[in-house]
Amino acid sequence: MLEKYNRMRMYYRQPAGAWEETLPVGNGSLGGMIWGGVSEERIGLNEESVWSGYERDTNNPEAYRYLEQSRRMIFEGDYPGAEELIRRHMLGEYNESYLPVGNLCIRFSHGEGHKAYERSLELETAEASVSYTCGGVSYRREYFVSYPQKAMYIRLTASEKMPSVTVSFDSQLPMTVKETGNELQFEMRCFEHVDPHYIRNSEQPVITGTKGKRFTARLRLLRTDGVVSCQNSSMTVENATEIVFAFSAVQNKEHLPEYEQAKAEHIADYQAIYRKAELFLGEQLELPTDERLKRLREGKEDTGLYALYFQYGRYLMISSSRKGGLPANLQGIWNWEVRPPWSSNWTANINLEMNYWPVQSCNLQECVSPYLDFLQKVRKNGSKTAKTHFGCRGFCAGHNLDYWCACNPVGIPYGQNEGEPGSVVWGFFVMAGAWMCQELWKQYEYHPDETFLKEQVYPTLREAVLFLIDWLVPYQGKWVTCPSTSPENRFFTADGKPAVAAMASAIDLAIIREVFQNFRKTCRLLKKDDSCLSDIDRIEPDLFPFQIGKHGQLQEWCGDFEEKDPGHRHLSHLYGLFPGELFEHDERLKEACRKALERRLEHGGGQTGWSCAWVINLYAVLGDAEKAYENLQKLLKNSTYDNLWDAHPPFQIDGNFGGIAGIANMLVQDRDGEVKLLPALPRAWKDGYVKGLCLKNNKKIDIVWENGNLKDSRIYE
Repeated sequence: MLEKYNRMRMYYRQPAGAWEETLPVGNGSLGGMIWGGVSEERIGLNEESVWSGYERDTNNPEAYRYLEQSRRMIFEGDYPGAEELIRRHMLGEYNESYLPVGNLCIRFSHGEGHKAYERSLELETAEASVSYTCGGVSYRREYFVSYPQKAMYIRLTASEKMPSVTVSFDSQLPMTVKETGNELQFEMRCFEHVDPHYIRNSEQPVITGTKGKRFTARLRLLRTDGVVSCQNSSMTVENATEIVFAFSAVQNKEHLPEYEQAKAEHIADYQAIYRKAELFLGEQLELPTDERLKRLREGKEDTGLYALYFQYGRYLMISSSRKGGLPANLQGIWNWEVRPPWSSNWTANINLEMNYWPVQSCNLQECVSPYLDFLQKVRKNGSKTAKTHFGCRGFCAGHNLDYWCACNPVGIPYGQNEGEPGSVVWGFFVMAGAWMCQELWKQYEYHPDETFLKEQVYPTLREAVLFLIDWLVPYQGKWVTCPSTSPENRFFTADGKPAVAAMASAIDLAIIREVFQNFRKTCRLLKKDDSCLSDIDRIEPDLFPFQIGKHGQLQEWCGDFEEKDPGHRHLSHLYGLFPGELFEHDERLKEACRKALERRLEHGGGQTGWSCAWVINLYAVLGDAEKAYENLQKLLKNSTYDNLWDAHPPFQIDGNFGGIAGIANMLVQDRDGEVKLLPALPRAWKDGYVKGLCLKNNKKIDIVWENGNLKDSRIYE
């Protein structure tokens, strides 16, 4: 195979000037954001289980009483009336919020004057560093977060004895501090409730209370050659050439190894995942990353930057989703606000699922278990939502999920009894649980295992099928979902009124067909004659069909309505094309999807980061290399911060993960029984190679191309 210089490193010549410029480090659960200030370093800290709220039932027992009435109104064409009914009677409370643990502050008394500054992140070893000289003395800081040790290690060194270094910790959470020898211990409590940031008129958006989760964080001094003292909830070290700290929260190991051993274990653990895949698209330029982005925006070529972006996305996944933890949320694990954007929760009408689009193809198998474990919690809690809200068997979930795994459709502010105006447009989507099952089936397709199929895939899919069987209702000889929405998009009724709730949206139809199909396959593999199969046989032939509208586009709703926002960011009606595989061999529907996509983009769609990432994948599976590349360029130029985080705006990590899934789909696809090599290779990527992308059935692939043509490939286990 072709080998080229391919060092994956991000670096900058100045400290971060904004949170979106910090360098993220993490071990799947514990996260840090490195600012890199000279006289004062701040490290924003998170732990994935630190959430507001407490265990309670947020389902709405009144919702089911209004279900039949809402259906009648929709069948009669009173879409706005049905929306108002849903808003007033059929929603539940909003989710709780993911919270920051706090900030570690390290103050240096050497003054501000400095030279030769560099702040960097080595993707090969998952280490961040800051280095500079001040007063003729060389200073260096090193940071990594260890998955084996469940702690962040911080090493400060200098070429001569440092003046005093003082470390303190601040938090917006209630906290008490204990000083014990060379350790600061922080007893902390989460807030009892936090309103989402978009509730503007709340009288008490943050309730401290007493019911919030309690946890302990610890800052330990592991080694120094200086003089240590603790006072006023801070620690000071004087006359040292080396200081090594460890910070932990929630998961606090009693004994931690020394720096060198911990670093070696950290690198070995991380590289066991990271090194499974490699991408070369051109030499890595020895320029700061922000300058490379600036050059790209100016129209200069830097093909290597796309490979850096690809590996950075893999780094972010490894750093925010590991076995035993929670899935990557809307911001991975990195959040600095008590009321973060969209509560930094799991938004399950695209964003949660998009986060996991690359785990199979990009050889990140070790990162998928938090998602699958979380799905089992959704299955359990969602069964109560299905019964309480809709009188259905099985399980379902709305578009927002939180640490407490509340599965109800959201929209009601805390302490109130009806949804906010407009809340149905985002709050009422009941297909998220069934959508989440897609990754469950993919896990089996990529890594066939009969035990997994029997113990997880079969029972979970069966519960999803039961809900869908009960949720579908007959209408004029067809089976439809009702009420049905197309996530967060509105249409105009015949008399020009905006509405959101109708029946049989395209995304509902695609998810149902996919779940039915995957359940059939599961039963066949397990040789099960399940009673649900006869129900599927009864329903499936008369399931409401996909429709093609007056523009030649795949219709989004049951009627050929005019969209309120023709350039809407969601591309929900194209689910059957991607992330689904339903249309892979149906040229008629693929062409209708292409026209629907073009119509969205003609009206300004694809401007948010994650939406642009979805567009890349859609064009890749359509085989349109140049359109896929054009939107990948757009993603980096218009929707990427200087630290390569995705800009919704603000920061959402789904665009990073969707973007690297798109790059993988440009290079190889394994869809509906057919493997395609270089299906969407753009002209700009003239020469290159990729190693370790994954195919279904436990296969991996290496590909080399020259002058835009396939030169060599190898499929192996």
